[in-house]
Amino acid sequence: MVKNNNKNFKKSINNILDVMIRFRYVIALIIFIACVILGLHGSSMGEYDEVFPTHINEMEARQYKIIGKSRDIRSDEYAVHIPTYFSQKYNNYRKYSNQMSIDQTNMVLDYYAPIKDITLLAKPFNIGYVIFGNARGLSFYWCGLVLALFISSFEMFYILTKKNNILSIVGMCMIGFSPALQWWMIPHMPIVFVYAMMLFDLGYYLVVNTNKFLKWMFTILAGFMAAGFVLSIFPSCQIVAGAVSFVLLVTVLLRDREKWGITSDLEKNIVKKNIYDVLVRVIVAGIIAVGIVGYVVLTSRADFKLLMNTVYPGKRISVGGDSTLKDIFTGLSSLTLAFRDSNVFNNSEVSTFIHFTPLFLMLFPSIARILRKEDSAKAKDELLIGKALFVCVLVEIVFMCIGFTPRLAKYTLFSYINRMQMGYGFTGVIFNIWSINIIWKYKDEYKKSQLILTSILYGLAYVMMITDEMRLYLPQKILILEIAILVVIALMALLRYKKLFAISMCIVMFLSGAFVNPVCTGISPITNHPISREIEKIVKKDSNSYWMVMDPDEKLISNFAMANGAKCLSATSFYPDFKKWNKLDPKGKENFVYNRYLNYIVSMTNEKTNIKLFSNDSVALTINPKDLKKIGVKYVLAKQKNEKILKQEKIEYKILCQQDGYSIYEIN
Repeated sequence: MVKNNNKNFKKSINNILDVMIRFRYVIALIIFIACVILGLHGSSMGEYDEVFPTHINEMEARQYKIIGKSRDIRSDEYAVHIPTYFSQKYNNYRKYSNQMSIDQTNMVLDYYAPIKDITLLAKPFNIGYVIFGNARGLSFYWCGLVLALFISSFEMFYILTKKNNILSIVGMCMIGFSPALQWWMIPHMPIVFVYAMMLFDLGYYLVVNTNKFLKWMFTILAGFMAAGFVLSIFPSCQIVAGAVSFVLLVTVLLRDREKWGITSDLEKNIVKKNIYDVLVRVIVAGIIAVGIVGYVVLTSRADFKLLMNTVYPGKRISVGGDSTLKDIFTGLSSLTLAFRDSNVFNNSEVSTFIHFTPLFLMLFPSIARILRKEDSAKAKDELLIGKALFVCVLVEIVFMCIGFTPRLAKYTLFSYINRMQMGYGFTGVIFNIWSINIIWKYKDEYKKSQLILTSILYGLAYVMMITDEMRLYLPQKILILEIAILVVIALMALLRYKKLFAISMCIVMFLSGAFVNPVCTGISPITNHPISREIEKIVKKDSNSYWMVMDPDEKLISNFAMANGAKCLSATSFYPDFKKWNKLDPKGKENFVYNRYLNYIVSMTNEKTNIKLFSNDSVALTINPKDLKKIGVKYVLAKQKNEKILKQEKIEYKILCQQDGYSIYEIN
C-alpha cells in the first residue's frame, strides 16, 4: 500500500513537472505580467535612501523594499545604469541626448539605453521604458531580463540533452542563479549571455522546426536578437559567449541533422530543398541583423571612432595570463558572498559560476573512449559536441593561466577579453551538463570505483588551491566542508542519483545566487525625497540649464540629479564630452586623463581647476566656480559647504534647498 502511494506521488510530481515544462512560456508570460503590474525589480537603488534619509511619503518609502537588502557594490547598476535609462524619459527617448553632456551623446553607445527607433526591436527589454515610463519600465526590463535568463538557459540545455528535464532544470539554475551573473545583474554582462543563449535556441529551432509560421517567427526573432547581441558592445564577455554558442549550435545541428532532412536514405532533391529552405531563413535573419547594425554604424561612425580611440576602454589590450590554476575551480567565496562580503576584492569581482569543470576535464578521456567504442553515428555526433566544448574550455584556460602573444590575442579578438573567467565559467557549466548527460546515457560503461577515485582526486586538488586569503575569509574547516559538499554533489551526478543530485545542486545554486539582489517595488529611493522634488520642480521651469553634482565622498550620487530630469555635466561619460573639456582644458594637457569612460567625483575649490585620475574609469575633478560659468553650469547639488568659496570668487548665488546635508545652489 505504501509503495503504491509513493509511486502515485512520484507519478503526480512527474506529471506536474511535465505540464510546467510543456507550458513554460505561458507560465513565464503570466509571471512576467504579474511582476510588471506589481512593479517588482531587484535594483539596489535603496542605497540612495542611506544618502537622503528624508522622505516625502513615508508610506511609499516603507513599501519599497519587500525582501532582501540593497548592495553598495552594485553601483554600476543603481548609480550609472538606471539614471542613464531614466534620463531618456526627459530626452523623449531620442537617439542623441544632452542630459549628460554639452556635446550630444549617442545613447546607443550609452549602456544601450532605450531609444525610439529601429534599434528598439533589437532591445526588447527596453520597450517597457518607452511605453510605461521609468517605474514600470524598470520592472519590465529587470523581470524580462531575469526570466529570459532562466528560459533561454533551460531551452539551451533542453536541446543539448535531448529533452532531459532534470539536467535542463539543473543547468538553468547553474546559469540563472550563478553568483557571477547575479552580482553583475543588469549592466552589460548578463545581457550578453542572454542574447548568446537566445541566439542558440532560435538558431536551432529555425532550422529544425517543421511549422512554417514558427519557422519564420524564429527567423525574424533571430535577426533582431543577432542585432541586439552585436549592439550590446561588451566584447569582454561578448566574444566568448558568442563563439561558444555558435560552436555549440553548429555541432548540435550536425548531431540532429535528421530533424532537418540530412539523412543518407533521403532522396537528393529533398535534401537540397531542406538545405535551401534553411539557407533562405539564415539569409533573411542575416539581412535583418546587418540592416539594423549597418544603420547604427552608418549613422554613428563619428561616435564609434570617439569610443574606439579612448584611452580606456578603447585602447585597453589584454593578452591573458593573469590567472592561476585555482581560478579554474569555482571560487569558494561565491557560495557565501550573498551573506558574507569578500575580504579581497569586491563581491562582484570575485563572484564566479559554480561548476565542476576540472573534474569533467579529468573524466573526458574516458568519456571520449566510451563514445568511440560505441561505433555508432549518434555516439560520434555526441563526441563531436564534447570535443568542441573540451577544446573551448582548454583554450580559455590557456588564455587565463598562460596568456597569448599580442599578435595572437589581436587576431583571435581575445585582446578585448579582460574577463575570461566569466566566459570560462559559462562554457564550463555547458561542458558539465553535457558530460553528466553522456555518463547517464552510457551508465553501464563506467566502474563506480573509477568515478569515486576521480572525484576524490578532484576534491584533493581543490583543497590544495585554498589560499591564505581564503583562510582569512572563512576558517579552513568551513572551506574544506564546502569542497566536500561540492564533491558529494558531483558524486551524486556521476553515480546517477539523479533526483538527489538535482535537488542538492539547485539548493546550492539558490542559496548562492537568489539572495544577492533584493526584491523591491517602485522607484521611491530616487523620486521620494525633498531634494528629488526640488530638482524636478527646477527642471520643469528651467529644463535647458546644466547641473553639477558635488560630493567628494560619494561618486554614487553623481548621476542622481540626472535620474530626476536634470542635465548634469558630472554624470557618467561613456565617451569624452570634448566640448566640455575644451573649455576646461583648452590646450588639451589632460587629454590622457579624460579621454576615457568616466565616473566623476567633483568638489569645488577657490584655486585653479584640477583633474586627477582616480582609477581607470574615475576622475576626481576639483573645479573653480568661475569655470562652472565657462561650461554653463547654473545649478549645483553639493554636500560640502560652498558659500565661502563662492563669496571669495565673487560669484552670486542663491540656495534653493537644503536637506539631508546637501544643498542646491543657483549660480547667477
